[in-house]
Amino acid sequence: MNKYQQKHIITLSNREEQQLHNITQKGKHNVREIKRAHVLLKSFAGMKDEDIAYDVDTSARTVERIRARYVKGGIDRALYDAPRSGQPPKLNEKAEAHLVAIACSDPPKGRDRWTLELLRKQLIRDGKVKDISTVALWRRLKERGIKPWREKNVVYSHSNA
Repeated sequence: MNKYQQKHIITLSNREEQQLHNITQKGKHNVREIKRAHVLLKSFAGMKDEDIAYDVDTSARTVERIRARYVKGGIDRALYDAPRSGQPPKLNEKAEAHLVAIACSDPPKGRDRWTLELLRKQLIRDGKVKDISTVALWRRLKERGIKPWREKNVVYSHSNA
């Protein structure tokens, strides 16, 4: 195959072509999707990968990948990223409730307050997590406005108030 021969030929239906034009003209999509739509339209028009890459301000390899995704999976596969699973949360609801309870309790003997490292070690010791970063704990506590490393957090029951 010579340098300018296209590996994946793009053949759009009228509906797909209209869909791509709408994406490029209506501004309701992110930049990545708009660029991919332009790549598909320019490929359908017969432009070479290098020329498309220059026009769309991307690499010829990216153009090639978009074309391949279209041929293998259709227009949606070419335009949109597949959902990513991400890392599952380290703290489930019970473990998070335990974290909050600890953070709002008296600190260990000889300490003025809980530190993130002390909280981390306590959660591991209590069997709530196998391992967790102090940053993950900080984020969870910050979402709730709890800062045991700065101040004493006390939760009173109604009978003591």
